[in-house]
Amino acid sequence: MAGLVILALLVFFLVPIVPYTQSVTIPGQSGEASLGGMSTPSYALLGYGSSPFPSSELVTVGSHSAIVFFRGSSPVAIEDAGPAGTEYNPSGVVWVQQAQVTSFDFGLLNVTVHLQDFGLRPIDNASVLLSMFGYSTNSTAGGMTLIQPKLVGDCQAEIQPGGYCTVSVTTPNLFPENKSIDYYPEVRGFVNGTPFVYREGFAEGYPTGGVGPIWVRAFLDRVDNARGAPLTENSTLDQFAALRFKTASAGYQISDYGFANDTTLFFGANGGKGVTEELLFPGDFSPNNYPVFLSDYAIGHWESLLDGAFTQYGFFVGHGPYYYVSVPCSIYEVPGAGINIPQFFQNRGCTTTVVSSTWLVIVLGP
Repeated sequence: MAGLVILALLVFFLVPIVPYTQSVTIPGQSGEASLGGMSTPSYALLGYGSSPFPSSELVTVGSHSAIVFFRGSSPVAIEDAGPAGTEYNPSGVVWVQQAQVTSFDFGLLNVTVHLQDFGLRPIDNASVLLSMFGYSTNSTAGGMTLIQPKLVGDCQAEIQPGGYCTVSVTTPNLFPENKSIDYYPEVRGFVNGTPFVYREGFAEGYPTGGVGPIWVRAFLDRVDNARGAPLTENSTLDQFAALRFKTASAGYQISDYGFANDTTLFFGANGGKGVTEELLFPGDFSPNNYPVFLSDYAIGHWESLLDGAFTQYGFFVGHGPYYYVSVPCSIYEVPGAGINIPQFFQNRGCTTTVVSSTWLVIVLGP
């Protein structure tokens, strides 16, 4: 008897045996699409368990396709996807590597999306669109929200396999103060003549302008989570970080310029044992997204931050000249000290441009 009860509970909560159907119309198109799904008895009776439909699904009516968004078993929003035959979120085609929202002065936001051709064929005529409160405009029809993403920018006519595209736009900041942001970049284009829509969602804390103590603390919270142990701020290391900015920014052509000399000058001939530095250039990254960038493109710097031998840190934020590396490049991280930075990237077929940028100097100590 106990075995039968356990079996019945497993079926009730885990086995999708309850059928669901939904009819969906596409605005401006005659006819409707019928969607089918299955859910568990627990969901059908109590609302707990797996829902019968995915969070979004592509439907086609006549000669047109649309993306339908579900909340549970109910369609709540719809977005035009283009002609019949459009592929939705195809695998192995494109990857949105980064999407970030940063506030500027005068009530403005900057939105930047960086993507890569992740497949084996070129992407033709790609555009990036965005659904975001205060940027795109939605409407309603028949109880459904009509999602109307807005163009961020167009990529080059053809993105080769492994190639990149970066687009950005500046828009008024209409977000309520201190509210988190959900935003949805889309890539639309063609592969071998077949249209596709790739849509990905991102969440971000309220965007605050500039890198400062609050930004640094939020960034290091992410580092601490990855480390599994917190770094403690040390005022002496803060002072050394300020010295390092002054020296390193004056000799910005050379990686970690003057570090050994500054260590002796500041700590004495026998001091500064076990101290290292991170010269970082976070630009417009949010503190939530910058760890992802470091782990993808500057693994040596990221691994130093995670090194358990370091328990303390100091930091200094300043502005000075910096070598911006062209995209794409085979490498974005200078692998050591005393390296001529523009020559290093030139030898790898990459171009550099001197720009004024935010420097974040982090000094790590045992």
